[in-house]
Amino acid sequence: MNECEEIIQKALAAGRSSLLISEARRICRLHNIPTPDSQVTESAEDAVEAAKKVGFPVALKIVSPQILHKSDAGGVILNVNDETALRAAYQKLFADVGKNKPEAKILGVLVEKMMPPSTEVIVGGIRDSQFGPSVMFGMGGIFAEVYKDVAFRVAPIDRIDALNLMHEIKGAKILQGVRGEPAADTEALVKVLLNASALMMEHSSISQLDLNPVIAYPDGACAVDSRIVMAPVKGGE
Repeated sequence: MNECEEIIQKALAAGRSSLLISEARRICRLHNIPTPDSQVTESAEDAVEAAKKVGFPVALKIVSPQILHKSDAGGVILNVNDETALRAAYQKLFADVGKNKPEAKILGVLVEKMMPPSTEVIVGGIRDSQFGPSVMFGMGGIFAEVYKDVAFRVAPIDRIDALNLMHEIKGAKILQGVRGEPAADTEALVKVLLNASALMMEHSSISQLDLNPVIAYPDGACAVDSRIVMAPVKGGE
């Protein structure tokens, strides 16, 4: 059994339906999907050392099996610029999560390198009962919620499928660079889409993959946030 499957099966055996952010990130990296440098910490002192290692500014994200949507629970603090701000943010994170999700078991805090802003897209995967695994692409960040500008392909996909996904959305011109913004690295996004497709094909117990946002740069791409939801495989598939 490879490392990805070990992570998934361990989570399922523990009765969890989703992976911790650190686990999802590890699976992404094993499938060559770029993610920010990060480290799980268990104290403010550990967080300070981790931030020095990855480099300020950093983001703090709560690690809890009961919290899938971290922002809704107050479990994310962005743009922490120095050690003093980090210590204050660490305390605030626990206070906010304790107020909003008092039942949640907190396993730690992920300290993550803040990535520079650029064009945001969403890459996803779903396992449909009729069509099986499919890959999704669209404009990310707030656009994903407001405009629902996404396109789908049944997996596995090839390079042409990935390019077509990017061209089909209404925001396709944004990827080409508008109003002085640089064009996104198309080949880097193709690789993310192909690797997301391979991830969904390889792990039949994954029911949903959500990479949002993936920040698209002129020379690369990075999946800043990643969520993986699982469902036990039926019928010995």
